[in-house]
Amino acid sequence: MPKGLIEETLTAISGVVRDADSAVSATEVATTLELSRVTVRRYLEHLVKTKQAVKQPRYGTPGRPEYEYRWV
Repeated sequence: MPKGLIEETLTAISGVVRDADSAVSATEVATTLELSRVTVRRYLEHLVKTKQAVKQPRYGTPGRPEYEYRWV
């Protein structure tokens, strides 16, 4: 585990992404777990780096681009 990440939080975030019917954003995961979006994004990026999840841009929404994450 990288410095600053907690196993229990990683397990909770992994569970939300794994159990989702479709790709989820950091905001959606943060809302579900009542965590900050920035915290959730750090964990999601760790999942991408360890090839447990994939990340792709979400198009079709106005404003700032958002990424969505899907379990591999």
